[in-house]
Amino acid sequence: MMRYLALFFILLSFESMAQTLPDFILPAGRTKVLETKGDLDKDGIDEVIFVYNSNKRVDRTGFTRELYICKMLNGKLKLWKKNTSVLWNSEDCGFCTDNGVDLSVIIKNNTIITQQTFWHNTRHTSKHKNIYRYQNNDWFLIGSTYKDSYNCGYQHTYDINFSTKQVHVRYDDEDCEDSVQSHPATEKKFKYPFTSVPKMDGFIPGRIEIKIPNSNQFFYY
Repeated sequence: MMRYLALFFILLSFESMAQTLPDFILPAGRTKVLETKGDLDKDGIDEVIFVYNSNKRVDRTGFTRELYICKMLNGKLKLWKKNTSVLWNSEDCGFCTDNGVDLSVIIKNNTIITQQTFWHNTRHTSKHKNIYRYQNNDWFLIGSTYKDSYNCGYQHTYDINFSTKQVHVRYDDEDCEDSVQSHPATEKKFKYPFTSVPKMDGFIPGRIEIKIPNSNQFFYY
């Protein structure tokens, strides 16, 4: 009996959502960057994510990018969420190739995972991996991994789980001439008192710097 009731409420929820979510209609002047599919709400039906370049160019950083999260309801694509902050502009990648930002967007374990790379120069890169999940009727940043790498110099990794408030910082230094680490890796693991889990809206990867408690160092996301 309980199983049938659960199914009834799920179907009722689908019907309500189909009536309230607008049809996905792409604004004019957009250029498609990528498309990916996967289940984001554990209902067994794949959602669809689109990334488009807008027609708004910002100086030398290229066109602003838009992320669209869509649900398939009654055979129609419905717009569930639009975000304009979590993806960098199309050419906002420093000394990168003509292809622009090295961007990846996938759906895994009912979450959206984005990866973007910034080239400070030919040896120095910043790689940002961010994980977003729908919970409490909104989209939130639940995980972040930032790798700051300098070839034949160092790799600093800042890994954050916002749900548990756990932060893991690792500093690796290397000497390519000897093909060995010149210094042993050092690590810091601690719980940081984040006041809340960051929302997807308004978040820009790589903009946040926070001082590590009882230290002169910082962590980033």
